[in-house]
This record gives sequence, structure tokens and C-alpha cells, in this order.
Amino acid sequence: MIYFLDEYLLAKNSSVEHAALKRLALFKQFKQPVKILTRDYDRLSVQTLRELGVAQTDVRNMFDYFQHVPADRPEKAVHNDEINLPTMDEVSVDANQSQVTNGDRLRRQVGYIPGTVGHVYYQNFLDDQGNLVECDLWDARGFKSATQYFGQDGLLAFERYYDLRGVPVLDIYYAGDHAGQIQISRIVLKGQTLKEDHEFDTLGELFSYFLDQLATEDSETTIFISDRPGIGVQPLLAMHAAAKKFVYIPINHVLTPDKPRQGELDGFIQPVLQHPQKVDGLIVQTPQQQHDLHDRFPKVRVAAIPAVTFDPALTARSAAAAASKKILFVGRLSPDKQLDQLLRAVALASRQVSGVTLDLFGYGDEQYQTAMRQLADRLEIGSQVTFKGYQSSLADQYPQYALLVNTNLTDGGPLALVEGQTHGLPVVSYRFSYGPSACVIDQETGYLIKQGRVNDLAEAIVRLLKWPEQSQQFGDHARALAQKQLAPEKVYARWQAFLGLDS
Repeated sequence: MIYFLDEYLLAKNSSVEHAALKRLALFKQFKQPVKILTRDYDRLSVQTLRELGVAQTDVRNMFDYFQHVPADRPEKAVHNDEINLPTMDEVSVDANQSQVTNGDRLRRQVGYIPGTVGHVYYQNFLDDQGNLVECDLWDARGFKSATQYFGQDGLLAFERYYDLRGVPVLDIYYAGDHAGQIQISRIVLKGQTLKEDHEFDTLGELFSYFLDQLATEDSETTIFISDRPGIGVQPLLAMHAAAKKFVYIPINHVLTPDKPRQGELDGFIQPVLQHPQKVDGLIVQTPQQQHDLHDRFPKVRVAAIPAVTFDPALTARSAAAAASKKILFVGRLSPDKQLDQLLRAVALASRQVSGVTLDLFGYGDEQYQTAMRQLADRLEIGSQVTFKGYQSSLADQYPQYALLVNTNLTDGGPLALVEGQTHGLPVVSYRFSYGPSACVIDQETGYLIKQGRVNDLAEAIVRLLKWPEQSQQFGDHARALAQKQLAPEKVYARWQAFLGLDS
């Protein structure tokens, strides 16, 4: 079995999770047994996976495993009358949270899962002074999953997790630090007797034990691929059971992008590069990063494998879209994306081309988004710029735009660049490590611009908007190359070869 190690799958995911989901679909297409493993506790997973179009049986969560929750357990509504509210108390029902009172005293609060009608999500227990002392947590699959206990200071002190019968299976203890923040101090995985209990200091240690259990239960070779170095590297290195271990690097491996062979290593990736003998290989998205890593760490096996494959069913950009003045940005909305430079380039382009619009898809810090909206207003393009928010799939959006622009400072390989090309979009992007040079042919499928050259960025945008015939040629060329280079069988063959899978 092959397992991809991830922190979570949420309603809003980054390119890391999207890449894992695309890889899941690719492996399943070629009948390769595979699952995504998620570490974090998630009571809404059944809803999230449904919205993502992912089968529950394709994902295994660490807490579900220790709580003995079947992978295919369906969603089930639990209402007030099923959680044993005191019969003598008065229940004031509200859409989001109901109040349970005894005379003038508020005794309990019952909260409901957003978007449902009375589907219990938690039950708070209050003391005589109205302080929260205990909280039952209910899973969307219809069972009480855990109880939280709070100290006199109001901080979380202890959590107890249950199996489907209500038997405690896992305890997590918390302690406050000097800054007043709570941290995990001890984790106890319960056995049949006290002597069979297992104790851990961190979630990472528990995750490593989880991986050991899966590898031990597997009758064939187990392969782990860590998607998020921050949560996967250390647990893989600490494993005891036999398994093949790979680390997928979705980011630049150094903190200084212009010094790939001398710069300080990213702290999450550093341990695996210091102990290359403990893993079977690293996977990156671009040949450039593969070469840089190999030159700096010649003993490490490194493969460059694209995160995207070409699907001929994807809608190609139309001639009408190519002739439009609609610009697209896709990505996390954060300072490292240098959206201020993108907005300035759009403002400059608008002076030469009428009707230019910019749509930004993604999520990020609200303060940063507010600052970018204010900048757009100051540049007098506020009415032309729309923050579209997050969408789990943009397959219907890409074909509607004239071009895609990327102003990242650095990246391990922007997913959107390649996705846009599969739909026939030309790309205007800053040169950075890593990504653009691997997928964009300058002046053939788009334009590559030196970092910080906002005027040059604007000129490239203007050229494509003013001459839609050239834009169409660039886009058609990009899609043709994507079809040739990203054919599913070719990409999967790379995975087969590097992971040592049977053909």
C-alpha cells in the first residue's frame, strides 16, 4: 500500500493538498492501491470529502484509526433529544446554539454543525459562575467523539477521545507555557491494561507510532510519501517498522531563493537532508530543483515529477476568451506573492488597453487582502479587480480568461501555472525558483520577466491583450506541450520507476 502523509484535508486547501488529490486520482487510474493519511483531528471530514469528491475509503485519519471508526462510516444527524438533556431544564432553541437553563442559571449550551438543521456539534457544560468547564464534541458521523476539560483559568487542560462504544481510547494532557499558550504535555494511547498503555510527548510521536502500526499490518511493502515536510519528515525518520520512505518537497528547500546550493536550508527539510540514508528518495516538481539538490547533496536520490497531468476532457480556452481582457491570478493571497506588483502592472496595462479586469482566486490573510483592495483603489483600478475567494476546482474558470499572471517571489512549482496551460492559457510570470522556467517557454507559450520589473510585466500583459492572435498561438502551443509532456501514462511511469512499483 502507498500512503501520502498529510496534515489535513479541509474545505480550503493549499496546493500541497490539491497536488496530493491529483496524485491520488492518477494512482487510482492505474489501479495502484493508495490512500491519503491525515494527522489532525477533524469532526467534519465526512462533509469535506464529499465536497471534494473524494471517497471516504481513500482517506485514513490518525484519530479515526485509534478510535476504531470504520473508513466508510456515513454521515448521521444527532439531535437534542438524543444527547440526554435534563428533562427538568428549559431548552431555548436557536439556529446556531441552544441554551439550556434551570431557572436563572445557564447550565449548558448546544451548538450545531453549520449548514445543518439541529445537527449536534458540541455540548458545553457551565459551572455556577457561567464558566466553561467541560465540552462534549460530536462527529458529523453521529457519535460523541471526545470530551474537553477546562481549568479554572479557562484554558484547555485535558481531552479524552472515545471509540464508537464510548470507551476511552486516547487522552491528551495540556499545560500552559510562559506566554500563556497551551501546549501538549503528554499523550496516552490506552491499552487493555495500564501496562499496555503507550505514552507520547507530541502529536508527531503519535503519528510515527501510527505509521509503524500501518506498516506492520501491511502484508506487502509499505510506501510512505510525506507531502508536508513539517508534519511528515520527523515521524518518518523516527519509525521502527520496515517501510519505504519518500519526502515530497512542495517548497523551495532554502530560505534564500538565490542561493540554492549554499543558502540556509528550510528547517522542516533540513533533517532529511542531513540523514539521507534514512529515506529512499525525495520528489520535487522541477528539473531545476532536482539538479540543485543533487549537486548539493549527491548522496540523495531525487526525482522531478510533475504534480499535474493532462486530461483531454478539460475545456480549452476559446478564441473569444483569448480576445477578452480578463486576467487571472490563482494562489495564496500573501505578501510572498507580491500582489502589489501585480496590481501596479495591471494599472499600467489599463492605460494602454481598455476594459482590463483582474480576478484573484485564493484565500489568505484578511488584513493583506484589505491592503491590496485599498492599493487597487489608490491605483484607480478598484472596480476592475475582484477577489473571488477560494474554489476547490477551477476547471470551469481557466477557459474564461485571456491569460494567467504569476508574481511569486519563490515556489516549489506553482500548480496554477501548469493547470492554466492545460486549458490553453498563456502565462506571464516572474522568473523565480522553482517553476516558471520548467513550464513556460519565453515568447512561445508566454513571457518570463525578471523579478521586480513591473514595467516589463505590464508590457507583456499588454502584448497578449492587444494581439489576441498571438495570445491564441501561445495558448495552443502551451496546451499541445502539456498534452505531450503531461500524459498520465508518462507521469505515472516516472512514479513507478522511482518508487520501485511493478509495471
